[in-house]
Amino acid sequence: MQLSDQINEQAAEWFTLMQSADVSAEDRQELNNWLSEHSDHREAYRQIELVWQSIGDLSGSEEGFELRRSVEPFSSRLKTFFAELMPAQKYAMSFTIVCVAVTLMLLPESNTPATTYYSTGAGEIKTITLVDNSEITLGAKSQISTVISDVERSVNLISGEAFFDVAKDRQKPFFVITNNLTVEVVGTQFNVRQVRDSVSVAVAEGIVNIFSQGVQSAQSEFLPALVLMAGQGVVKEAGSNFEPVTAVPASDAGAWRMGRLVYRDISLANIVADAGRYIDSKIVLQSDDLADVKVTMTLRTDQVDQLPQMLSQTLPLEVHVISDNITLLKN
Repeated sequence: MQLSDQINEQAAEWFTLMQSADVSAEDRQELNNWLSEHSDHREAYRQIELVWQSIGDLSGSEEGFELRRSVEPFSSRLKTFFAELMPAQKYAMSFTIVCVAVTLMLLPESNTPATTYYSTGAGEIKTITLVDNSEITLGAKSQISTVISDVERSVNLISGEAFFDVAKDRQKPFFVITNNLTVEVVGTQFNVRQVRDSVSVAVAEGIVNIFSQGVQSAQSEFLPALVLMAGQGVVKEAGSNFEPVTAVPASDAGAWRMGRLVYRDISLANIVADAGRYIDSKIVLQSDDLADVKVTMTLRTDQVDQLPQMLSQTLPLEVHVISDNITLLKN
């Protein structure tokens, strides 16, 4: 896919910003909005991620050392380096992006661990294996950043959903931070989903500590707000207390990985928002009083486009198809 230089340069600017230590929540939301505007935006950003990952693999190699040691003439060496590393037909990227990614690599080494970003498109599921052998399954239309080093293991779930299979390391706990909530584990399997202002955690195996503040440093100084065991789950709305802990069958935690969406006593607004990650079209609730209606249902990911009709069979609502991309639900 050949992307325009303008989109590639915008993606490069966003990626560079996301490497900043002082990136704000507003910056991440604006990036999310930009990624959602068009599939070309997501593709351009994904291509930069691929280059960044390749650079991470090669930064300690002899080629990477030579590139850092001698940068004259810089442009010529970059072109030669990347012509050998990634043929143009495989990564249709502008030279601007290559320069941004390599410039980041050439920055002087610091004590700050590198942050790596991953994202997925509508209906896409991606499996990521971290250097500590932990595995993350990233759900559709989701974004995370990871910091894995000799002293730290942390993931920021920026949006969407992820299932974690964490390698055990008692000396170095694993943290997942999302929406001002922190999950701490030593080694276990659990699912975290962020929908609108709601975060849900479901544990498939092991024990999970949950803190109501999004702070990971010196976390041992604080007592967890909740401790979840295997087969348990909890939901927390922003600005509210944790909802009561519920039983979650092991088969339900991360069931989306097998193409099954399970919603138990979830608000209709959250169901529509979550299911919308699997399709490019939009389902819109036009009546405010429908948003808080609690629904329990199960559907396959390949049935999401049928969700409005399925809801109309059990709820007092009408389905209005405005176009191929927009469906309204109202009572």
